[in-house]
Amino acid sequence: MTPLDLLTSLKSYCEGITKDMRLVARVPENGTEAGERPPKVFIGNLPDKEAEKKAAPYILLKLLTKKTDEEESVCRVRIICVTFSEDKQENYIQCLNVLTKIETKLLEDVVIDKRYSCQKPIETVIYDDDLEVYQVGEMMTVWEMTKPERDVRQYLE
Repeated sequence: MTPLDLLTSLKSYCEGITKDMRLVARVPENGTEAGERPPKVFIGNLPDKEAEKKAAPYILLKLLTKKTDEEESVCRVRIICVTFSEDKQENYIQCLNVLTKIETKLLEDVVIDKRYSCQKPIETVIYDDDLEVYQVGEMMTVWEMTKPERDVRQYLE
């Protein structure tokens, strides 16, 4: 199990949690004017520079660190949520709602994809930056992964 496997599982998980949400979208999936849709989920980065303006609402999953030692294998993952609305209050509420929905589900489920365990604490930040029609928030998560076992017996024979 690699960090990319974790991010791929987390992407599917977030898509499942948010699939029924209807958030204000700058550009809906099949149109050119503002509408509503669930957030899109991306791993690492948005596909291109143009997507930065059109992708909202979206969730971006980023691996921050990976640590493996004798006792544990842990990944720190940042879950970034970006929402869009010309109404600043609605925008704030949308962003907080997405992050809260993900956090609540993670705490309920404990393990995702039968392989990855989200550890406490989960830290959430909603940024006060004035990004006009966008609101950004993020959740810092720590994931316990199965540790690869070293097999040194083959070298001892």
